[in-house]
Amino acid sequence: MASSFPIRLTLMQIILVRHGRPDHGAARWSTPRGMKTWVERYNAAAVVAAERPDRLVALAGSVGIVVCSSLQRCIESRAYLECDCCELPDPLFAEPHLPYPDWGLPLLPSRFWRLAFRSAWFLGFASHTEHIRESTRRASAAADRLIGLAETNESVLLMGHRVMNALIARQLRQRGWRGPALPLLTGYWQPSRYTKA
Repeated sequence: MASSFPIRLTLMQIILVRHGRPDHGAARWSTPRGMKTWVERYNAAAVVAAERPDRLVALAGSVGIVVCSSLQRCIESRAYLECDCCELPDPLFAEPHLPYPDWGLPLLPSRFWRLAFRSAWFLGFASHTEHIRESTRRASAAADRLIGLAETNESVLLMGHRVMNALIARQLRQRGWRGPALPLLTGYWQPSRYTKA
């Protein structure tokens, strides 16, 4: 007896891509309070288009739909994929900004503060930014949105961010999708693929 349920013969795919490298030229050294300026420059910086991999353009052209975060670096990065992108940028996929305390000292490498404050953010430090609980809630909603798009289009590519993509990936894996457990380690323009039958 034939089944009355449709049989899916192809895998649904959700591809999470980190945006291109922002050419921000921010200070190499900073105080904790000075990281406010670092964040502002990073958010305003143009993406280095010359570093875009050609294979990513081909990948974007092969999927059913391409969506992106509402932050400028993702909007620019998606534009460089030369795809037919009709979906509006969505703040649901936006990165939680780097937190920072209002300390005037000490002056240390900005790279140190970035690592220290982002690590602290994962533990609940949220000065001047969204708390990880709220970001996790958004990531859950983002995962549901991407799954819905994948069910409709079979495949979807998100031009997103390192931290938010990692939070979304965790939600996808909890929902039975297969893919990398640590997309937090991916570089600029790098895709992480998640599939489900």
